[in-house]
Amino acid sequence: MRMVLKLIRYGDVAAFFFFSWVIMMLWNSIIAGHLGLLPALSYLQTCGLWFLVMLLFSWTGAAGIGGGWPFGSWRKVRSAEDAGREIERRIKHGFARWVGTSDDVDWDELGHLIERRIKTKFRDWMHEE
Repeated sequence: MRMVLKLIRYGDVAAFFFFSWVIMMLWNSIIAGHLGLLPALSYLQTCGLWFLVMLLFSWTGAAGIGGGWPFGSWRKVRSAEDAGREIERRIKHGFARWVGTSDDVDWDELGHLIERRIKTKFRDWMHEE
């Protein structure tokens, strides 16, 4: 119930429907139009998909709703700058682990390693067929 009340406050309902439209346009243009990977989504499908994603990520606080479940209040971030640094650290850690290098690698070098890994994956994928 708290999530629904928080969604309704401060014009979040209008933002939800606006960003559903933005997500639909991006999905239909990129995923369905240019890449042809999946079919196009209707507006209501996009609203439902975005709502499910919000529910999925609400416990992290990334969706703007939820209070940090299951971790409780001990994980509150002091400022937006700290949150940004933490998100950047997690993204960098995930990519570094994916390409098999350490976390202290430079972003430029990490970008080259990611590019190399993606090209290798595409080559392997093309040779399988």
